[in-house]
Amino acid sequence: MDRIDTFSSWDAARDLGTLWRSRSRLGRTFAVQPGQSLYSQGSRHDSFYLVESGFIHTTVLRPDGTALLLEIFGPQAIFGEATAFIGTKRYVTAVAVTPATVTEFSATQMTRIFETDAALSVSLIQLLGIKHRILIAKLMSFVSDSPEVRVGGLLGRIALIAQEGRDEPVNIDLTHEQLASMTALSRVTITRVLKSLADQKLLSTHYGVIKVAAPSALIDLVPRI
Repeated sequence: MDRIDTFSSWDAARDLGTLWRSRSRLGRTFAVQPGQSLYSQGSRHDSFYLVESGFIHTTVLRPDGTALLLEIFGPQAIFGEATAFIGTKRYVTAVAVTPATVTEFSATQMTRIFETDAALSVSLIQLLGIKHRILIAKLMSFVSDSPEVRVGGLLGRIALIAQEGRDEPVNIDLTHEQLASMTALSRVTITRVLKSLADQKLLSTHYGVIKVAAPSALIDLVPRI
């Protein structure tokens, strides 16, 4: 069974991102700062993005004016491709939550490149299919991530990336404020969740450093459906 949460699209895209990173020259690579928006809900343009480093999250504005966190994207994730190719208005806002580097691709230009680069076009079709499946699974299960799942899943993934997939203890240098921003939670909630995870022996905190005991154990907090 699959894990379906706010990181699911990142997981799906990351497996396909290596190919796109090798084609970064086809796009424009640039740095973005925390709080900087790549696109806003309701805007229209043909760009989509590959995350080279850092973290981006996407939110949708509810009718009452509050923002709902939909996805978190990290290194090697591809996002924004669906509306870029069909030319509709963006239904989410994409904002950097840490210093990040992204490569921007133009759907118009890539359509021409696909004529001679079949591997890229196939990878994008695969990505769209996977994301569609994730969306349906979310709707069917009415998934609502708990703060523990959101924080634990994020730390587990960061830990695995930091040591290239090795499931070993690792230190993560993130403040409570940064974690709160990345997961759309309050600092108080982050403190409570970290204490809960520490009580479960999944991690420990000391002077602003989070020591993850086993990344896979944190990722296992995400329920399977």
